[in-house]
This record gives sequence, C-alpha cells and structure tokens, in this order.
Amino acid sequence: MVRYSLRQEKQRQQRKRQIYVGRINMKGVKNLNPLTILYLIIMLAVISAVFDYKVTLITVTAMILIAAAAGEGKEFISLWLKSIFLICLICFILQSLFIPGEQVIWKIWIFSVKAESLQRAVALSSRILGIGSAILLGGKLLNAKELMTVLEEKGLPSSATYVLLSTINIIPQMSKRMGAILEAQRSRGIETDSNVWVRAKAFFPSVGPLLLNSLVNAEERAITLEARAFSAPCKKTKLKEVQDTQEDKIIRCLLAAAVILVIGGKIVWIVLR
Repeated sequence: MVRYSLRQEKQRQQRKRQIYVGRINMKGVKNLNPLTILYLIIMLAVISAVFDYKVTLITVTAMILIAAAAGEGKEFISLWLKSIFLICLICFILQSLFIPGEQVIWKIWIFSVKAESLQRAVALSSRILGIGSAILLGGKLLNAKELMTVLEEKGLPSSATYVLLSTINIIPQMSKRMGAILEAQRSRGIETDSNVWVRAKAFFPSVGPLLLNSLVNAEERAITLEARAFSAPCKKTKLKEVQDTQEDKIIRCLLAAAVILVIGGKIVWIVLR
C-alpha cells in the first residue's frame, strides 16, 4: 500500500512537471511566479546600470526578445518607442549640447558638442534606456494582484500591499474614468475631437467630476475593505493561490547570484583598475 501511494505521488509530480514545462514553452516567462519575474527585472536593470552602453544595448535587445516570447512584443516595442526611447533621445540631445567641455567635436551657431558632454550623454542615456526598459518590461509581464499576493505571503503587511496596488492602478483607473466622462460629453453634443483649443475646453471641465469621482470611489473602497475585515489582526484566506514551484525557487537563486556577481565584479574591476 505504501509503495502504491509513493508510485502515485511520483506520477503526480511528473505530470505536474510536464504541465508546468508545457506552460512555460507556450507562454514563456509570463507563467513564472511573479516574484521570479520581479527578480528577472531587477537583474536586467542592475546589469544596465552597472555596465556601459554596449552591454545596455544587448540587455535591451534581450528584453525585447523576452517580451516577444511572452506575446507582448508588439505592444512593448510600441510603448518603448513612445516613452523610453523618446526620453533617452531628449536627454541625449540636451546633455550633448549644454554640458560644458573643452574638446569641441561639432559646432553650429551657439550650439556645440564636446567630447566630455557626449560621453556623459551616452552614459546617462544608456542608464535611462536600460532601467526604463526593464520597468516597462515588468509592467507588461507582471500581474500586479498576484505580485501583491506573493509579497503578502512573504511577510509584507496587507496595508502596504494595498497602497502599492492602488498606486500601480491609479493611472489606468483615472484614464478609464476620464474616457467615460469624455464619452458622456460627446453623447450630450459637446465637441471633444478637434483642435487643441477645443480639446482643452472639453478637458478642463472634466477634471472636476474626475477628482470627485476618485474621492468617492476611494471612500467606497475603504468602506468595502473594512466590511470584509481588512484590518482585522488575523490570518486571512485567499480566493486565488499563486503557485511557487521548485523551478521558480531555483531560478530566483540563480538570478540573485547573478546580481551579486555583477555588482561584486564591478567593484573588483573598479578597485583593480
């Protein structure tokens, strides 16, 4: 009987491992534990911040490939071009033109590019590019609710997880409410899709209802949480459990070791240089 039970348990573990591997092959890193994905994002950001622009470009390319493997490649690249790349381009131009230096490389009228300013512009832009791309990748791969659940299981207070989750969701929620308010204005015959002046006239009257709606929703959410014993000093049950497999734990250990090696290697290189 004991042998039969052990055989059943072994077969169940093998089926579970096969299902897990199949999920990983189909959707990539998106099926990993949220804490594992967070470790991956931190590792990519640290590598981009520690090394020069060449390593940063390789890291950003790896991020694009990871997003594509997770089925988020098109949206990631589109948002990356509209945000991170644009910010890096503006910072690079401003740093190149306005940081003082002695060795002039290019000059036109009152503007000049120096070797020192170009070097600092490349360093700053590469760090913004790497860290910003890592944060953007995390936004595409991470499920905020599952991440907060995992952090709460690791010992983070419920109030802290609620504040973090509310902060993450505040911009999408306000954008959704703003869209609903503008749609209501259109249904009443108010023009909202025209030149900048017309859009401004339609936008500013919408700010008042948006703020009032946000305050009312915050109060209703607080009442709902208290009705569900949110602040009660006891262990709470969860509707959805987030799996944390042995593979996730191994990957997290490897990622943490990689971060330690990167930082330690950089310190040793600086000391011995």
